[in-house]
Amino acid sequence: MDARNLDSGLLITHGGKRVLVDDAISYESTLSLRKKTGRLSWEDPRIREPLDWMRSFFPVVIGDNAYAVVEQMKSGHPWHTDIGTNSHMPWCRYSASVGLSPREDYTGGDFHFRDMGPLHMFKGMIAYTSDFEHKVTPHKGDRVVLLMFFEGKDG
Repeated sequence: MDARNLDSGLLITHGGKRVLVDDAISYESTLSLRKKTGRLSWEDPRIREPLDWMRSFFPVVIGDNAYAVVEQMKSGHPWHTDIGTNSHMPWCRYSASVGLSPREDYTGGDFHFRDMGPLHMFKGMIAYTSDFEHKVTPHKGDRVVLLMFFEGKDG
């Protein structure tokens, strides 16, 4: 999994990076993960593939603050950055959202960056430096995602 082999998935904009990976997780892992929401151990084998992708693109650190969570937030998320809009995660340097539900399972739930979207990524991953402003629109149905938030190496 080398970022140099990904022809069109790496976007470098505004000094940060965004990566779109079409098949970042197996179908079997999506089925298993979407059965229960909540925090996951970094040792969970079901998240190994997206974790490996993140490590291939970014100098992520799994420190005391970093976490992975399976989420279904029907209300969506308003415009925010993961680095600390309202000082909620000032330690966060890299983020990822992995789609665990097929598009036909929900309506709404659109992921947007200010300059890109809507993005829908069943089995795919949207990974980015956490200074990118983004939102997720409210949804109906079963939109379940794996979210990962990382610290980063200095320099």
